[in-house]
Amino acid sequence: MRGEFSREAVGDIRELPKGRSVGPDDPRYQTLSQGFNQRWRSTPAYIRLVGNEADAVTELNRALDQGLRPTVRGGGHCYEGFVDNDGGVILDLSTMRGVEASTDKFGKGTYCVEGGATNWDVYTGLFREYARTVPGGSCYSVGAGGHICGGGYGLLSRRDGLTVDHLVQVDVVTVRGGTAVVTKAHRDDPKGSPERDLFWAHTGGGGGNFGVVLRYHFAPGIPKPPPRVWLSSIAWSWDDLIEQPSDFETLLKNYGAFLAAHSGVEEPVYQGLFTLLKLTHRSNGNVVLVSQWDGEDPGPLEDFVAAIEDGMETRATVQTHSTGGLFLAYPEKHRQMPWFQATMTLNGSGDNQRGKYKSAYHRTPFSQAQIDAFWDWLSEDVEGVDLKQTLVQIDSYGCRINARKPEDTAIPQRDSIMKLQYQTYWTDESQDTDHLEFLSGLYQDVYQETGGVPEIDTDTDGAYVNYPDVDLGTADQKNPAYPRLYYKGNYARLQSTKKYWDEKGVFHHAQSIILPKG
Repeated sequence: MRGEFSREAVGDIRELPKGRSVGPDDPRYQTLSQGFNQRWRSTPAYIRLVGNEADAVTELNRALDQGLRPTVRGGGHCYEGFVDNDGGVILDLSTMRGVEASTDKFGKGTYCVEGGATNWDVYTGLFREYARTVPGGSCYSVGAGGHICGGGYGLLSRRDGLTVDHLVQVDVVTVRGGTAVVTKAHRDDPKGSPERDLFWAHTGGGGGNFGVVLRYHFAPGIPKPPPRVWLSSIAWSWDDLIEQPSDFETLLKNYGAFLAAHSGVEEPVYQGLFTLLKLTHRSNGNVVLVSQWDGEDPGPLEDFVAAIEDGMETRATVQTHSTGGLFLAYPEKHRQMPWFQATMTLNGSGDNQRGKYKSAYHRTPFSQAQIDAFWDWLSEDVEGVDLKQTLVQIDSYGCRINARKPEDTAIPQRDSIMKLQYQTYWTDESQDTDHLEFLSGLYQDVYQETGGVPEIDTDTDGAYVNYPDVDLGTADQKNPAYPRLYYKGNYARLQSTKKYWDEKGVFHHAQSIILPKG
């Protein structure tokens, strides 16, 4: 049987399979059947804790022989239930979390990250061993396996680009001719080759589409983190904003105008600034602005804060409390600390709760209609629904992110100045409908000018594949919106890559790359 280990099944692998299976009677089963978002749980036939490359190939072949659908989990943070797999096999990579110096298929030096590593594994391993980092996300329990292949961005991205801008190779278990094989796909493979396309597809094509990513290889010239950064955390009281509603409008106009003026590819001053404006629901108490600045002189950071407050009567206060893991907790308005400590401080993973998310890229400052929609929904009292952990987080974008062309990587949004993440969290299952309807209504109202979604190639530019949202359509619907909003003009190439490397659609979920007809 193909499910048994053989040299023929795994090609050049020189190791024996190492891993373990967790079935329904195992005390780990319930935990390993559920991800970070407590809305999602499933009843797989078993979970395979993949231990090495040979095990990944052997177990994928075993699943195929048994007619069981495979899904893949790195860190388990998928916002939708794409890993859920009733009756199938979850291939869990969480024990494969190595981060080390290595070589690519051409013998050149790389930094290798295994597919089960978390962001924190990546930051810790690269920083402590090599004094390097990648510009990835702030939520450090997120799995690198999914984060990277969706594009990946974080607080150093304005300075250093997206995570995938530093990627040179992916080692992927794909299914070719009905059999699992390992392919090492490199950015320097011949142009037009299937391997080159497979590499490219992992620079923003999203997880769970093409195979099991075992390893990511990054160029030796990945960024050196700044020795120190300044952090700033200030807040405006919702009570004050309710009394002076024009200040809310001024705040959003100032924020958008600043980023429009300072997000160019060759921005001379503020490439090292990353900001997160957290528009919380009024029940939370405060609207918060968190900023990281990588310069030694805090003057530009102070100038930025002054520009955001310009014309506001409501005075900001230092943010000194933490609610639901969303905000910082220290007394100084600006505080300098080592970069590694700041990265720990800004971790936004939060608690395991129920959650719903939406996203949007913005290429220009907010329109008046969008500002009005934010105000109408976030300042509204909603009886019987706890919205303290409902917010729109507006991240700064642009600068070196926008140095690439849309077709250079699979992630095509390369001229935005802001990226928005709509979030709501709760614990009581009975409040699911209330939270889902609230976030959906807010989102549709903000983008009412473009049909209720952040349409591409307008003042907005679609949505982020790593913040999946099934409200944008699913693969079993006719003409779903997500291929256009996530991938824009890159979708046809992703489809042809999918057809070559997964012609039977072994890897699929609600928002998969759809196999082309014919």
